[in-house]
Amino acid sequence: AAACRRTAKIRQYLAAILVSLLGFCLGTTLGWVSPMQPLLTSPHPPVGTQPMTEGTIAWLGSVNFIGSIIGTFFWGIAADRLGRKTTACLVAIPYITSWTLILIAQNTVWLIIARVVAGIGNSGATVNVPIFISEIAQDDLRGFFGAFLVMFINIGVLFSYLIGTYLKYNGLAICCLSVPIVFLLTFMWLPETPMFYWKSEQTIKAEQSLLWYRGGDEAETERVLSKYKTISQNRNKRPSLKSLVATRGTTRALIIGITLMIAVQGSGIFPILNFAVSIFDMCGTSLTAYQSAIVMGSMQLPFTCFCSLLVDRLGRKILLVGALITMTVALLALGSYLFYLADHAMNSVLRWIPIVSLSLHVIAFAVGVGPVPFIIMAEIFPPEIRGLAMSQLQLLTGVLAFTAVRLFPFMKAVLTPQGCFWFYSLCCLIFSIFFSFYLPETKGSLNLKM
Repeated sequence: AAACRRTAKIRQYLAAILVSLLGFCLGTTLGWVSPMQPLLTSPHPPVGTQPMTEGTIAWLGSVNFIGSIIGTFFWGIAADRLGRKTTACLVAIPYITSWTLILIAQNTVWLIIARVVAGIGNSGATVNVPIFISEIAQDDLRGFFGAFLVMFINIGVLFSYLIGTYLKYNGLAICCLSVPIVFLLTFMWLPETPMFYWKSEQTIKAEQSLLWYRGGDEAETERVLSKYKTISQNRNKRPSLKSLVATRGTTRALIIGITLMIAVQGSGIFPILNFAVSIFDMCGTSLTAYQSAIVMGSMQLPFTCFCSLLVDRLGRKILLVGALITMTVALLALGSYLFYLADHAMNSVLRWIPIVSLSLHVIAFAVGVGPVPFIIMAEIFPPEIRGLAMSQLQLLTGVLAFTAVRLFPFMKAVLTPQGCFWFYSLCCLIFSIFFSFYLPETKGSLNLKM
């Protein structure tokens, strides 16, 4: 029995890593604009005949979130009706299409279409990956695996920064195209989640899937299935938007989910990731803008792994609040640096402040603000409405992220660059206070009884 459980744990690791490749795909789309901006705005761009303006670059950075908004209308429904596994396989198709379009693009319109299509895949990844992981992982590994999504997103962002710097336009697109293809060829062999089979009243398949992912004996399997029965009594009811506010518990869960998504966008993470090279160029750091962006991206990875180790030990709430406080300080320091830079010359020591500040910012995102909200949202909603709830929250995320990235050049002009970062710093401070008092701890809960 012990050997069987060890084998099952290995299978859980394998499944969590493979499904998180969709997060890697998402990260490559987020990181694509930053290294491509100098190429696309150069006198001889790889696409078209005229250099792109900053406004066009802002569209390329933000329009993928329009695709995310489009995707939210069907990914959650697909996850609940077609299954988590089938839906995950379908998510790979927009990524393959998008990178193919980027490779053959003749003008800006092609790129915009490609970015919209990629955004459709992005919403599918953020909706389906947390659900899949939460339903195949045993209780003591769920938080650890839940951090995989953001870890793989961070790896994807760094991948785009690195490959885009050295292999440029076509090399980056070809490398990124290979990832969803590899995902499809490997993930398709895994079983569907036991929870989906149970919701679909396929009890025998649910038992087989549970034995494959969890191991153990038949008594243990019956115990877990009994727990499923307890938390999914309404599985035969088709979820509707009204079901999200049907009870006090689901209403509170929805409010928490909405606030978490606003907090993610209020941290300024997407404008920073999309315009990293231009931000470092503006700051005049000791390294080149490309090198600074790579350093910033590299800092996320070890600390995302750190989050995976701590999320089930310290709890979700402590990590999230601590990360928001760190972001508050980091963005305040960066804004103050830019404020001082406007009237004074910086010495070589102070020119490290932007790299340190933004590295701290992305580290805090990797440790808390990135993975923890998705882990919490996968735990606070009942299984019968989890897919619908995640898709609706992804819709909100798409609207907010599009607005944040598209308006970043405008905010720089109106608030000044330092004003932008002070604004994001204030947002992080407000949300850290709010979550300290209002956010429940979900550690160890398969489904929080709100």
